[in-house]
Amino acid sequence: MNANLIVDPWIPVRADGGTGAFELLTYRQLLCEPGNWQVSLPRDDLELACVQLLVCMTQVMFLPENDAVWRKRLTEALTREEFTAGTEPCLDWFDLDHPTQPFMQSRGVRAAEDTPIQKLLIGLPEGNNHAFFNEAGEVRHLSVTVAAIALFNQATNCPSFGGGFKGSLRGGAPITTLVNGENLRETVWCNVLTRSRLAARQIAMPGLDRDRPTWVEPIQEKATILWNTIGLARGLFWQPARVELVKSLAATPCDVLGGAPMFGYVGFRKEKFNFTVEGVWPHPHGAMTMSLKKGALEQRFASFTTIAPTWTQLSEFVVPKSINDPGAKEGSIPAGPVEQANDLGEGKLHLLVGGYRTNQASVLERRHEMMSLARGWRDDKSRLPKLVEMGKEAKKALRGKLYFAVQGNKDKGLKGIGAAIHETAEKLFYARTESLIHETFSNELTFKQWATARKAFVQELAGHCRAIFEELTAPYAMKPELIPVIAWARRSLNFDLTKLMEET
Repeated sequence: MNANLIVDPWIPVRADGGTGAFELLTYRQLLCEPGNWQVSLPRDDLELACVQLLVCMTQVMFLPENDAVWRKRLTEALTREEFTAGTEPCLDWFDLDHPTQPFMQSRGVRAAEDTPIQKLLIGLPEGNNHAFFNEAGEVRHLSVTVAAIALFNQATNCPSFGGGFKGSLRGGAPITTLVNGENLRETVWCNVLTRSRLAARQIAMPGLDRDRPTWVEPIQEKATILWNTIGLARGLFWQPARVELVKSLAATPCDVLGGAPMFGYVGFRKEKFNFTVEGVWPHPHGAMTMSLKKGALEQRFASFTTIAPTWTQLSEFVVPKSINDPGAKEGSIPAGPVEQANDLGEGKLHLLVGGYRTNQASVLERRHEMMSLARGWRDDKSRLPKLVEMGKEAKKALRGKLYFAVQGNKDKGLKGIGAAIHETAEKLFYARTESLIHETFSNELTFKQWATARKAFVQELAGHCRAIFEELTAPYAMKPELIPVIAWARRSLNFDLTKLMEET
């Protein structure tokens, strides 16, 4: 199997909206031919990374000059002539086996030993982390398809390889936020930004002759790089590590995709090298938050740091907030495709959101999901943050009152339960309100009948909180010495929930 992502078939899809037969598309087929394709891979994080890789390729080679060109791209396939003209300057950039500048790799990497290829797939163990696979060594051979996607994902969305290795331009494990279309081709164009919108994010666009990725124009050892000197192509395909794939000596089926035997990759070499990026490159595929600390502006990309689900950060994902507003302690800038959709979109906003919850270089949890917002949310952008805040306040009340019951209070003579049921309550709250949250946010009536809808929303949240409280405290209510603390916590919870309903 050849390994050029522009020329050769590598995009893993199923036709008929994702229900048809599996096949590998070429990049030209995707952009130039009609077809209701969807990406198809065994892991949701690899599927999102595949979409993001295609978006980055298209953003760099087919940058729309204005809204009119973008709308045309969204509705009409490229001609073969347009495709050839756009891809020709970059043909050698996307070859995984190029003799001198292989895709997202460095030739001549020095390493004491080869690293097993499984380590390239985030969360799969070659050591102690068995988060997603049963044992080390389950993946011994990757096809070009999976190797290309994994290389891109590791460099763009994942923690670094560990101590001494640099991470992505967005930090250790950033959340990626993209807009979902009706099919793969539409999804790709929905996330390609126009020139003016990239310029508004202060992303340099010097042209492909001067804006080359790091494997074509390598980062210099110990270099200090200013964020605003990183161009569009270089930033989207930033490779912070020196890695080199090790090819297989025999044709073998891919351990992720299966299929016919083929020559692929069995490992990689990695080498530490040091450099510094000053400032934060404004990557368009993630929400950025800003805060003032000791008078200095601190910028960072949103990430998953707790068990809280995606909807708790939805305000930052879709609603811009200026840090210059009176009394504001934080600001937020949504991902570029979300802002563009807000400007140009008319229907529902369907979001693809994905990332990893990590502890340093170890992956604790994989988060990838789709969220939909009814079109009415755009009419008054203060309403969605209010719904998010109501959900968070209800959870806070439930967890806080149960924590009181767990700890007790010596001053009041209340003995505590002792068992950490407040942590169980938080998990139950998120699990049991998930369908309510998604239904409320995606329902047009939520925003058309605002007063009625938000009241019903809070009432349902309160009902879940009370039910979870009773369920978790019932076993302890059999002990007379614990009845007082449970009663006090119940009364306090009801007070907070009633107050929340009155505030709606």
